[in-house]
Amino acid sequence: MWSTLKQHFRRIPFFSLDKRQWMKQVIRQEVDKGRSIVMFYVDIVKLTEVENRYGDVIAKRVLQQFERIMPPVSRQVFEMRGKILAIQKLWGDDFAIYVSFKGSLNEEDCRMLSIHFQEQAEKQLNRHVGFVNREALRVHIGYADIPGEDIVKEMYTSVKRAVHMAKYGVTSETYTNVTQFHKLLAEENVSMRFMPIIHLPDGETLGWEALARGPVDSLFESPAMLFKYAEETDSVFRLEHICRKRAMDQLRYLKPSQKLFINLDPRAIDDPYLLRGEVFSQIEQFGLNPHNIVLEITERHAISNYAVFRKIIEEYRKKGYLIAVDDAGAGYSSLESITEIYPDFIKLDMSLIRNVDVDPIKQALLETFVQFANKVGCKIIAEGIETQRELETLMEVGVAYGQGYYLGRPDKGMTHVRGEALNFLRFMQEKRTSGRDEPLLFTPAMSEILVKTICVDKQERVRRVHEIFEQNQRIESVVVLEKGKPIGLVMRFQLYQILGGQYGIALYYERPVSQVMNANPLTVDRDDKLDEVARQAMARDSHHLYDVVIITGEEKEYLGIVTVQSLLDKMASIKLEMASSANPLTGLPGNIQIERELNKRIKQRESQVVIYCDLDRFKWFNDRYGFEVGDQIIVRTANLLKEAVRCYGSATDFVGHIGGDDFIVITQESCAAELVSFLINAFSPYFIDIYEKRRMGDGSVLSMSMAGVRLTPGCYANVEAIAERAAFVKKLAKELPGTVFLDEWDCAADDVHTASQG
Repeated sequence: MWSTLKQHFRRIPFFSLDKRQWMKQVIRQEVDKGRSIVMFYVDIVKLTEVENRYGDVIAKRVLQQFERIMPPVSRQVFEMRGKILAIQKLWGDDFAIYVSFKGSLNEEDCRMLSIHFQEQAEKQLNRHVGFVNREALRVHIGYADIPGEDIVKEMYTSVKRAVHMAKYGVTSETYTNVTQFHKLLAEENVSMRFMPIIHLPDGETLGWEALARGPVDSLFESPAMLFKYAEETDSVFRLEHICRKRAMDQLRYLKPSQKLFINLDPRAIDDPYLLRGEVFSQIEQFGLNPHNIVLEITERHAISNYAVFRKIIEEYRKKGYLIAVDDAGAGYSSLESITEIYPDFIKLDMSLIRNVDVDPIKQALLETFVQFANKVGCKIIAEGIETQRELETLMEVGVAYGQGYYLGRPDKGMTHVRGEALNFLRFMQEKRTSGRDEPLLFTPAMSEILVKTICVDKQERVRRVHEIFEQNQRIESVVVLEKGKPIGLVMRFQLYQILGGQYGIALYYERPVSQVMNANPLTVDRDDKLDEVARQAMARDSHHLYDVVIITGEEKEYLGIVTVQSLLDKMASIKLEMASSANPLTGLPGNIQIERELNKRIKQRESQVVIYCDLDRFKWFNDRYGFEVGDQIIVRTANLLKEAVRCYGSATDFVGHIGGDDFIVITQESCAAELVSFLINAFSPYFIDIYEKRRMGDGSVLSMSMAGVRLTPGCYANVEAIAERAAFVKKLAKELPGTVFLDEWDCAADDVHTASQG
């Protein structure tokens, strides 16, 4: 009987792993005929348990019987629809059955054939294995198609896929879901949503985090389910690779100052796609560079080999990518990852952010993170901000960046901060500005401290720039020009970092410098104030923190550069000078800075108003109520003037303390009327608490005489002329009762603004 069956099924080849080349040829022939190839994987469930319980001899008998029934059951089931090409023994009790079908075979057809095979195989196996009273043996089955594009690779991946499917059982819901997931991967049916990451101090968008989504209204629309099945089917790298490609498609919408955050699982971090020349060409196509890409190392899984992991991270750094540690504080080895990676950004997990406004422990922990980040030169990003109170607390703690549903939900496009959140951020910005009591510094324009460096055209080869650095050891930067205007910057250490990579010289040495330059350097106008430029320079990300600042002229032509060191040195000397010459009581700029400011304003083209302020009867109050009250009045007056400038003046306004009870305010002509009106109305109420505390019951009140001098272009040659004119107008103002403002233009018409006092 057995010999008859053996002859009957002899035409079904039965081979092992060493015959794969032969099988490749067979599959190729079938594919060329337009047929569909499906590999069915089968094995015996828990054969190892049979061996442990009944011994090796019994287990071998079960396996032998299984091998005997494979050909007849395969023929009975599969040759109803197709042709069996071969049965391959993979290992142990694992087999692959290759079947060729005419036309295409859908998922439901494959599933029904699998169920039919499983029923027949289990029936035959249990009929022939009756060695002991036990529960019935069961068979696993899974399947995968072989498209025929890369047959050797597909023979391997099809087995891997089918094994995962088989362990769930063909009749289970999970089996169906796994089938759909593999179909999703094959079709790369993944889309991306982009969540804005906001710079909290000003509401500007730092960049967007790319988040994966499966097909709409499917099980895999949720990223949690998408990655759950990726882990169960060992397809994390494949899924992330698809996500990265989808995310990179959006680079065209990115500005040079913005960044795209892309997730990297530690188990799938070594992605050749991110290290090949193809992706860099894509980045350069949109005028960007690898610094616009931030690779987020997710902390969902522990990192097992830090030596290898660190080596891969260094390869990414050499290519110019920035690095972020994601989910910090969520478990595993967050702190160890931070110390090993030296990230540019630390993203705090939402578990630390949730209800932070009412949790002092979380607030203390966040303060520690912020202090740590400041010391090591990286930026903190808070994830999962969902309420205004959480946002406010984070800003008070000093967190610079944030993301979450309150700021902006993930969307298909590059969305910006929500209107409600933006209004709140502006309110907080105004609140911070109004809380500044620092005196206005005299700061020189950038043209006064710029220096020259070597410039090259954007088509110059990287090799030439490298030679410039080698031949000029004191040169740390090269500016890239196009028609005389700066379009990029190359710093020595950054170029050496790029060329120092494994393939750096081979990839870039003969390419145009435009492909390795920083295409978004900090560029400022020659008339910009030094303190504002210093603030912008120190707000850059850590990789560019010490890049030089490029200075341009009126036509945006290149003039020179300023180093961060010279910026900080100049700021330090200005603050030292300010401290030595500022009025010790009010902290306002003193006479040296006042004279310097007036000289500068004389040269400007805009019309301005200089207001000299003098307290009336101050000496009488000082003598009668003591120096303590006198000092309090002087400080209160200084605060009133600063508040007036803050609320009704412009960003360029100046407040100075000439000495004693004399002050000066310089404001724009368009702001003068509102500013003066506020001072007239607010002056008397500003001192009520002083009157009441000292029980000043004699009816005496303070007042202030203000003299306005119009500083129009070409009107005054020097500071002395302004002072002389102001003294004349102030003398007339002091003859009038109450708090008054007398404009020099009103003197002839005797048009005086007064306010009743007392």
